[in-house]
Amino acid sequence: MALLASLVSGAVVAMAGAQGVVATDVIRAGDIVLPEMVSTEDGGSVADSPVIGREVRRTVYAGQEVRLDNTQAPRLVTRNQLVTVKYISGGLEITTTGRAMGEGAQNDTVSVLNLQSRKMVNGIVQAEGWVLAQ
Repeated sequence: MALLASLVSGAVVAMAGAQGVVATDVIRAGDIVLPEMVSTEDGGSVADSPVIGREVRRTVYAGQEVRLDNTQAPRLVTRNQLVTVKYISGGLEITTTGRAMGEGAQNDTVSVLNLQSRKMVNGIVQAEGWVLAQ
């Protein structure tokens, strides 16, 4: 029990000493956070923060903290976007065009309207921005 208490108190001290990441200029909703857009609270540069490379959900103004809960994985597919849809099974690959009915980041499931058959298919967003039909 004493070990658990010391671990918890150590974590609280570490969190209290940790510096937040603040915006150096306005970061608009939908922008990807780059290292030059943020700094530590005392003005130091930040290169290894977990918010780097994530998309801001709401606008963050200069001097405001950029928190992990105010960011999300970058959206690769947006609603109504034309996307490439692929069905792959063994050596068979079928490729067509569809219209995304929602938005998603890598590995998110999205519904896509197949423009040729006019049927809805579900698929997984891939890193390159195309959708793998299930």
